[in-house]
Amino acid sequence: MRKATAVLAALLLLAVLATPSVAEQAQGHYVLTEQTFTINPDRTVYVEANFTFVNTSSHLLITGMPWAVPTNNVTNISARDDTGPLTCSTEQTQNSTTITVHFRGSGIGPGEQLNYHMSYTTDGLVTGSNPEYKATLGAPGNVYHHNTYVVTVQGPSGTRLFLTNPQAEVVENNPPTVRYQTSINASGTFNGLQVRFYEHPVYYRHTLIESLSNFGTEASRDIKFDTILFSPSLSQFAAFLDSNLPMSTMYVDEENNWHAVFDVGTIQPGASKELRIEIVSADNVYTPGITENDIGTLTDVPATLSSYTKADNYWEVNNPTIQQQAAAVVNGETNAYRVAEKIVEYVDGHVNYVVTAKRPGALETFLTAWGDCDGFSDLTIALSRAVGLPARANFGWGFQENTVGHAWVEFYLPGKGWQPADPTWAKSSGDYMFKLDPIHLLRSVRGVSSSDVYSKYTWYGSQPTAGDEQDNLVVLTESQAAQAFIQAGTSTITIASNLLTSQPNATLSQELQLAQARLAQAQAASGASAVAFAQEAIQHANVVIQALGKAPETGSTFLIEPLYILLIAAVIIVLVVIGAAVSWARPRRSRR
Repeated sequence: MRKATAVLAALLLLAVLATPSVAEQAQGHYVLTEQTFTINPDRTVYVEANFTFVNTSSHLLITGMPWAVPTNNVTNISARDDTGPLTCSTEQTQNSTTITVHFRGSGIGPGEQLNYHMSYTTDGLVTGSNPEYKATLGAPGNVYHHNTYVVTVQGPSGTRLFLTNPQAEVVENNPPTVRYQTSINASGTFNGLQVRFYEHPVYYRHTLIESLSNFGTEASRDIKFDTILFSPSLSQFAAFLDSNLPMSTMYVDEENNWHAVFDVGTIQPGASKELRIEIVSADNVYTPGITENDIGTLTDVPATLSSYTKADNYWEVNNPTIQQQAAAVVNGETNAYRVAEKIVEYVDGHVNYVVTAKRPGALETFLTAWGDCDGFSDLTIALSRAVGLPARANFGWGFQENTVGHAWVEFYLPGKGWQPADPTWAKSSGDYMFKLDPIHLLRSVRGVSSSDVYSKYTWYGSQPTAGDEQDNLVVLTESQAAQAFIQAGTSTITIASNLLTSQPNATLSQELQLAQARLAQAQAASGASAVAFAQEAIQHANVVIQALGKAPETGSTFLIEPLYILLIAAVIIVLVVIGAAVSWARPRRSRR
């Protein structure tokens, strides 16, 4: 009986030695943990991990080591140590897979150290659509202490890094690769390295559809529709591609927004017309790496920018509440970089994101502490202007799974000029200070006026009614983009040529000749070279348009009605002058 009891005790002891408990795990630690994540174009991830583990127990053996992966889609698992392959087992739950590597022989004995390696392929860790790849990778898969913990992430070839959080070291640009090193206590947490990569550049074909209907009893005549097409920026090159109705002119306003005026013609009572506008753009990752050491102070702001520190409808700069809050947020800081940063950090912390039915403006956003991208942007601009830092609004679209109207801001930084920031997306998506991803598509810049209206139209007779603008955004391949930019070059040169015909100018004629030469080169090239030549052609033609294009005059065109012409002939000369009417077409309110 005693012999049987002794044997049982020995077996129990062996079982304890063979299977470490959670309590026993604390008696070991990782000297080094290295994880390398390679993101593939299809958003799967190939993972390689290297471990050096020390068993600090005085008597326990460790025969296997678990590692949790936060997805249940794990394939191609393999492991090895310095002498050869190791076996693995897996256990899956709804949202994770635990891989246990089984060590050879008796495992890691007391005081021993083992180097071992593991690799696998996962799906479901990288999100985003079209040009975007975003993920948080590298959280530790067990509760041991890690002396040195290294996470390396490589993005797909052809992409650019936009952000990492925490800030990681860039070790390679093509393919973009970042490395982050830390240490992790057994009781501590590390949620992983957040990364965001984008294709570079991203090419878009944007279709805008404007509808006008005549619900009156007489014809709407000589309708001209004036709309902002795009605004060039540090991260975007855009051009007019095509339209289904003729364009009468193109011009640039005081804030460098490019307008087109289309001849809609006549709409009979009860009828409608649709204006379809095509735009092509190349949008880039913009990460200039600006630091506060690159930037001057508020006293360095040029006096010529005083228009960008004034109050306007949605920017109640002179309101005492806004003034007091701005002073409290900035707290005596004068460096323009830090001032802008403090304001964005405050707005992010103060305002809760809620989609609003109307644009509330800065003061209401501050008082209610809720708003959408309009509210975030307006409050940021008003606070900035209240302390003397020029700020203005950017209106356009944010493109992810779909296209949604969006607003963000620009600050004027002495030494670096106008620089973008997105206080709305910074709240939920990370660092958007003085950098921009290629899914922000700029349509208009507004600083002299706070208006978010893109379009207006003039008419004679019955007033037509404008419907909500519809838009559709499609990502193009490089070859598709080449053809689109060549077509845009042809359209832009035609517009420039028409302007030169009515306003001859020898210097501008040379610009047109350069545009035509570059377009010919684009037509003979392909891919990225064709895109580059076509963009050069457009730039030369744009010089002509910017110099000669003029906004149409409104309120000064007169029309003599036919009825009065008959009366003049039959009875007396009567002149009835009816001025051209103008109305503004507002954009959709749907915004991020």
